[in-house]
Amino acid sequence: MTKKVERKPRKKSTKEIVVKNEIDESIVSSLVLNGDVSKMSPDQKAKYNIQLCKSLGLNPLVQPFQILKLQGKEVLYATKSATEQLRKAQGVSVVSLDRKIENDICIVTAIVKDNSGRTDAATGAVNIKGMAGDALANSIMKAETKAKRRATLSICGLGFLDESEIETIPGAQIAVVTDSTKEEIDVDAVYDNRFLS
Repeated sequence: MTKKVERKPRKKSTKEIVVKNEIDESIVSSLVLNGDVSKMSPDQKAKYNIQLCKSLGLNPLVQPFQILKLQGKEVLYATKSATEQLRKAQGVSVVSLDRKIENDICIVTAIVKDNSGRTDAATGAVNIKGMAGDALANSIMKAETKAKRRATLSICGLGFLDESEIETIPGAQIAVVTDSTKEEIDVDAVYDNRFLS
């Protein structure tokens, strides 16, 4: 009869832990210089997204940022959730909306103001040629939404695309991130968990 010997798992040295957490320099370079997350693993993308949310005071659980495939890169874009949370977190108010129609384009300019009194403006434009009824009404509201979201991102100093702009970019596709590593992400360790309690 053979006796089964249980081995205690070997503790990882500090050096091994540090090496596992390092990100290849080319990944960091691609992210910092081009905003490209395509070289990151799904786990790294999720952790980066959570850290970005933390830095902006956003709740990552409602997906304020998603990934867009664009011209061979994967870049983050801001969802409706991001701009709504940013307005609340940064004290941004929409001061005015100005709408005009030129050459079958509905152009809306949104002026926003933050809690320090600084103002900024941005436009949203939608082609309304040949539209009437609900289609026209929806397009006008879409132009307003674009303007408000772009102004919010601008006053917050963020150069992200807004999801309302994606459909007008040729070849842009929303990326689906799959978890191929099956590594659990400890949100508590990465984020201070104030949104989860």
